[in-house]
Amino acid sequence: MMASGRTWVSIACFFLFAAGWLVGLAEGIKWLSLQHSHLNWNISSMNNNHGRGIRSGVRSPCTQARRRYGLVKIQAKLCRTSMETMPHIQNAATLASDTCRKVFSERRWNCSSIITAPFLTPDLTRATREQAYVYAISSAALTYTLARACSSGNLHHCTCAGRPTSPNVDSFQWGGCGDNVRWASQFAKRFIDNVEKHSLGKKEKTKRANEDNSILRDDAAVVNLHNNRAGRKVIMTSLRTQCKCHGVSGSCNIKTCWKALPSMTEVGQQLLQKYTTAKEVSKTLVDRLQVQVGKKVATSEQLVYMSKSPDYCTKDEKLGSFGTVGRHCNVSSNSLDSCRILCCGRGYRTVVEEKIERCQCKFYNCCYVKCKICRTMSQVYECL
Repeated sequence: MMASGRTWVSIACFFLFAAGWLVGLAEGIKWLSLQHSHLNWNISSMNNNHGRGIRSGVRSPCTQARRRYGLVKIQAKLCRTSMETMPHIQNAATLASDTCRKVFSERRWNCSSIITAPFLTPDLTRATREQAYVYAISSAALTYTLARACSSGNLHHCTCAGRPTSPNVDSFQWGGCGDNVRWASQFAKRFIDNVEKHSLGKKEKTKRANEDNSILRDDAAVVNLHNNRAGRKVIMTSLRTQCKCHGVSGSCNIKTCWKALPSMTEVGQQLLQKYTTAKEVSKTLVDRLQVQVGKKVATSEQLVYMSKSPDYCTKDEKLGSFGTVGRHCNVSSNSLDSCRILCCGRGYRTVVEEKIERCQCKFYNCCYVKCKICRTMSQVYECL
């Protein structure tokens, strides 16, 4: 009995160690839990209170963000020196989460695990293809949000983007206020990339139990840095020319143009294409990436990963798969949202739903609205 008890303790300790080690491979995306934050980033109140922690009775929101929402020490330090950016970083976390779930809504893996941050599930901690996408979309969303904040005048750290040096082929002049992607990209590097670079600097060589298939923490950091850069690269190449006409009665005698970003959904779709063509990298390729990271050499824009993903058909908490049971499918589709593909061949059931809503509304005597109640029946299909 004693030996059996010790065995169970050893097994429990192993799983606790493995879970902690795996989460350590994804520290760079824990900040996405700020999507759930209701912290008050009140800069003036903090400036008026020079005390810290319990002594002053006021706890810095940066300290709270580190304790509750997964910010690492480097990010908390940057938070204190650039607190004005934190509301925009929080918005970026929400934008990354919303975009990822929207883009993958019709697939078996629907990015629902992104809302579990900072307590990430294994699909986002095992250096998978899905983790590669989340790193890229989070880096892109942060760059996107900060660039827009610069051009809208909501950040005093930055201004409008500089005017393009390329000659204008059409009859227009550069002007307006372009999205400052350059400044935003540099700040995103400091906030996200420094987490992985700190891990590289420590040179930790923690291995998994199976040494034949061991994944080094340094290797994961190199891969994460690569995917961060790929996400920012998509933002920088997505800039497009927007123009505004000036003239009498709507004429376009003078046209002013600037560089602006498209919708974040479009950026997410571009990264989805990279997700579908992502490449699994071996130790040799990781070493090559690490050399390029150290020399700051531009590398391929392709997303990379180290661990194969499950099919996400059945629930498996060890792999981070939630399964597709109960998911709505499209019975008339031949795409990824079809019942055949989404339900993994298990079949589906038809559910009749009743929707009650107000309809045929009319104004009476200019002062009130009267509506009827309409009931509509619709069929939805759920995976078994």
